[in-house]
Amino acid sequence: MKKVNTDTLLYRRQMVEMAMETKKFLKIPASIITNTPNDMELGNIIRGMYIQRVKDADDHIAYIKSLEN
Repeated sequence: MKKVNTDTLLYRRQMVEMAMETKKFLKIPASIITNTPNDMELGNIIRGMYIQRVKDADDHIAYIKSLEN
């Protein structure tokens, strides 16, 4: 049983690390760049995408950490 707990903790730690890593990068589809004529609007779209990505990652981290209790 101890082995399962150790593996589970390792898996959870890796999941948190992966979620933290996803907050560092954002992949922008070329269609968004080419179909948005205004750079200010494009910036707003990209910022919105990034904010959502960070929120999703933070929610996932909180969920994984809640499993420890």
